[in-house]
Amino acid sequence: MFMLKTTVLLREDVYEYLIRTFGKRNISKAINGYFVEHLFRGKKKDFFGADAWLQKSGTAGLRDHHEHKL
Repeated sequence: MFMLKTTVLLREDVYEYLIRTFGKRNISKAINGYFVEHLFRGKKKDFFGADAWLQKSGTAGLRDHHEHKL
């Protein structure tokens, strides 16, 4: 794996949280893990679009409940 070194400026509270949670030697692993999880995760798929007949639609064509004859 190819690794690059760079400088990242962190807020003091973020830095302290990373030190408390992961330790000084694991800050890079924690930051890389966060970025990999959030930048490269696939878009969540929903059921809409799975079938041609299953489309998202607005509420313009729906009737209100007071229009129903009981």
